[in-house]
Amino acid sequence: MATLLPIVDDPSHGPCVRRVPIFAQLTTPQQDAVAAFAHSVDVPRGALLHRAGEASRALFVVHRGKLKVTHVAASGHQRVLRVAGPGDVVGEHAFLTGEPPGYEVEALSAARVCAFGASDLAGLVARYPAIAAGMLRSLSQRLQDAERRLTQTSVDVPVRLAAFLLDLPTVPSGGGVGVVLPWPKKDVASYLGTTPESLSRALDRLQRDGAIRVEGAAVEIMDADALEALVDPQS
Repeated sequence: MATLLPIVDDPSHGPCVRRVPIFAQLTTPQQDAVAAFAHSVDVPRGALLHRAGEASRALFVVHRGKLKVTHVAASGHQRVLRVAGPGDVVGEHAFLTGEPPGYEVEALSAARVCAFGASDLAGLVARYPAIAAGMLRSLSQRLQDAERRLTQTSVDVPVRLAAFLLDLPTVPSGGGVGVVLPWPKKDVASYLGTTPESLSRALDRLQRDGAIRVEGAAVEIMDADALEALVDPQS
């Protein structure tokens, strides 16, 4: 069970603002001015930065580590929405709408985030409208990703898994290329809208078909064409 906010505020925050897309349109002096309002927070692995349903208009920028963003339904069912890494932002929707988010934010690893309070952020947006435009771009991209994932819920788990693997950054592997599952398999399963057991069966199927070779979190891509044909049979 994750614990809530055993966090330590560290005033010596790093230059997280420069790596964040929503601040990318600002000049370097403007980015420095924004950074002056950031509060660096160290979050231990497994700690909750935010609970679902809590009022919050803070904006969190990931400087180091990974944060898991999970939707929590009224029934208690949870589904991983995304994992935010360095440069990613959590909290735009809550800031823009003032509504309590329906998700919780947990540190998948020891993380450091730059936090902006609601009043400070509102002042910065008024001063630099490009920040609000950056938030809208970020939310628009996230909506596109959500819509794409929604269309995949009607297809078999191996197809969802193949699409997920093809979207991951590749790394050298056994003379070819491979990918590394970025999160624990139970979180990958939740993200794909399935169970860990179904994910394991899908991995086994793709491995039996010769498309991949699995060793722990490492997945060697043996036949990328087969994966692409599974995702898009018309190609």
